[in-house]
Amino acid sequence: MIKVDNSAEKRIFHLTKYENEQEFKKIKMDILNIIRKKDYKKLIGLEKNKYSNQFSVFIFYKAIKKSINLIKNLTIKRRLQQIDWFKVLVGDILEIRELIKKEKKILIKSNIHNFSNYKDIFEKLYKEQLSGKEELKKQFFKLFEDLNVCPYCNRNFINPIYKENSVGTDNKNQSPDIEHFFPKSIYPFLSLSISNLLPSCAFCNKIKSDVDTYKHNCLSPYEIKNSDFRFDFTLKSERVKEVKLISKTDCKNSEILHLESLYNEVHSKYINDIFDDILKYPKSYYEKSMKNFKLIEKEYKKVFRNYYDEKDFNKQPLSKMTKDLYNQINSLTK
Repeated sequence: MIKVDNSAEKRIFHLTKYENEQEFKKIKMDILNIIRKKDYKKLIGLEKNKYSNQFSVFIFYKAIKKSINLIKNLTIKRRLQQIDWFKVLVGDILEIRELIKKEKKILIKSNIHNFSNYKDIFEKLYKEQLSGKEELKKQFFKLFEDLNVCPYCNRNFINPIYKENSVGTDNKNQSPDIEHFFPKSIYPFLSLSISNLLPSCAFCNKIKSDVDTYKHNCLSPYEIKNSDFRFDFTLKSERVKEVKLISKTDCKNSEILHLESLYNEVHSKYINDIFDDILKYPKSYYEKSMKNFKLIEKEYKKVFRNYYDEKDFNKQPLSKMTKDLYNQINSLTK
């Protein structure tokens, strides 16, 4: 897994029709300042602004408030009427965790009567307000323009494609899956929470499915550090025989996403090709590079075929694993 930016700027998006107008720019800045200060209830003061219907937070807020009236279970309905929806919609990932802890007896999947009605309503909200709205969905993916690969597996590209023309019956637009880190089937009220939404490859979205990531103490890409997970390589006879993914915590990310088996079964040849390239280098260069761990980016890319800097792990598949392989070789030669 790789880290994804969860700053205030990445928790609000908007339609583009008026984005160059000064008044629009001002309300955008006002929204961002409120989000940065985490004083979310002040957003209600901007709801009546003529440009509010261009921003995701107000589009979702208005649709949710209207749909709450359709909830059959009165206990759920009352709680949904009381909750701070602006915090739900634009709060950061740690605030979302706090909300789950607070609301788990009422708003989270259980044996509560008519829970399915509540779940279905928020599923419909998600489809009608985001996944089924092409223009708004396009702006959602623009939040992740610097994210080329799936943040869960760091294996597959996830760049959206917008074609000017379709050929035959193909889809004109193709986009990655929008993945709910905390499943909307268990946590319906988080179905439109920006800090619960991530682009992902179809494989990870499918294999993760509806696993309760809160219960299993999984870490979201929004909150992990690159040092939280480390690839470890078992070497034998100058070959990498096994890859393990080691976590500093007891989270179950690797098990749920089956990452170890994927890397061992699918990428073992790639790993050993890199390892072979290292062994082919002249001893003088090898010793210099491995003892000094300060290759310039050009040299690193030539040998390891990937990005050196952690901030660039989001640009190319297998970048995290490649850097960990380098680190391990470096530690073995010291």
